[in-house]
Amino acid sequence: MDQLCSMKSNIGSTPYYHVDVFSPEPFSGNGLIVFTEADGFSDAAMQVLTQEMRQFESIFLQRISGNVVRARIFTCDEELNFAGHPVLGAAATLHDLSGLDGQADWVFELNEKTVTVTTERKAHGYDAVMNQGKAVFGRVLSPEETADLLSCINAVPDDLYPGLYPTVVSTGLPYLVVPLKDNGYKARIGVPGLEQQLHAFGAQFIGLLDIATRGIRTGNNDGSVEDIATGSLAGPSGAFLVAHGLEKAGRVIEFQQGKNLGRDSKLYVTLVPCSDGTMDVMVRGGVCKIARGVMEAGLAPFV
Repeated sequence: MDQLCSMKSNIGSTPYYHVDVFSPEPFSGNGLIVFTEADGFSDAAMQVLTQEMRQFESIFLQRISGNVVRARIFTCDEELNFAGHPVLGAAATLHDLSGLDGQADWVFELNEKTVTVTTERKAHGYDAVMNQGKAVFGRVLSPEETADLLSCINAVPDDLYPGLYPTVVSTGLPYLVVPLKDNGYKARIGVPGLEQQLHAFGAQFIGLLDIATRGIRTGNNDGSVEDIATGSLAGPSGAFLVAHGLEKAGRVIEFQQGKNLGRDSKLYVTLVPCSDGTMDVMVRGGVCKIARGVMEAGLAPFV
């Protein structure tokens, strides 16, 4: 780890690592690119590198000091203040580079919050568990607002789980969690114009939660890309289920995502009671190594 800490970013010869997250085996789950030496990278450089890699997200690690890491997360369209699978994948990558056996603990300083991750080396790769902190509940949509929203995403009020309405829930990235009882994959995860609706409710993305199957879905707000496995939605979904008595605190909740995309993913959430009466949201998943490389093209135009 000391060698990793002392290395400085050399644009044009920067290493990167490709991992799959929320899967016990390679070539499943959600792909991720981890740049471990991104000190000095501009916003433009990180954005263009993410677009070049064409994964749903890339994560850039800066100012590594011991096991404390400054991290920036980008999609092909924008920077995110928080995301689940990039943090888990980056922590497992650092563990692999450190050469440590057993478990290791990491602190990730994100734009607006700090999270802790524990990684453990396994035969298949790594298990990673992140404490997302407390879930924050926001606006609950009225029946009229719900009907308007559902009509946009190819769903109807009868698709809702009885007695529940779409609710904004966040553990760092605010989702409008839509509780469905039997919609399968008919509902859309995004349509043109949806982003403005979501922002008016205080949400950034929509999260479809199938109560019966524990299936979750999300993606770009315009519907152009569906996400494969989303830790930042799994946490709020678990909190939503516990808040409404559909799951119990302390129990491991298994969510599934990405099966319809040919990338079956498993996300595990546990709400852990704290002494002050609140609950921490813990999100766990497997991480598998896929590839490593070195940037050869200079980034001078973007620095």
